[in-house]
Amino acid sequence: MKVVRLTQEHTFKPFDCGEDDLNDFLLMDAKQYAKGLLAVTYIIEDEDMTVAFFSLSNDRISLSESDKATWRRIRSSFPHRKHRSDYPAVKIGRLGVNVDAQHRHIGTDILDFVKQTFITQNRTGCCFVTVDALRSAVPFYESNGFKPLRKINEGDTVPMYYDLTQLV
Repeated sequence: MKVVRLTQEHTFKPFDCGEDDLNDFLLMDAKQYAKGLLAVTYIIEDEDMTVAFFSLSNDRISLSESDKATWRRIRSSFPHRKHRSDYPAVKIGRLGVNVDAQHRHIGTDILDFVKQTFITQNRTGCCFVTVDALRSAVPFYESNGFKPLRKINEGDTVPMYYDLTQLV
């Protein structure tokens, strides 16, 4: 398997993760997001198919996106003189694993790759990874150390975060 950064010239290999929204993003929107500088998409391929993909973009965590208890917990990670009104993050905008490759820990490997990359090759300053997790994916993200940004209410997605400072 190899990881490639999506280019405008990329020819997609077969992909279906079982979620139409994710399939459509990869096959119809990812190149436009890259062209518009909105997100960078990485593709994991083998000889025959697209095994998985994930898209990254800039984000932030602030009080307005979290509840007060979570915000206090976030701020407590930093010395008082370093407190800010928001903290930089990288957002996993989309992540999908081909149904033929699911349950092989590829999603966890992707999350570990993102975490390690932003610890070792952090070019702009980023201390959190965020995701708006589909409700069905919340247990997966929780098992990988992500926490909800606020109490889980109704809606299609749950805003979650991972604190990279715990790894340094």
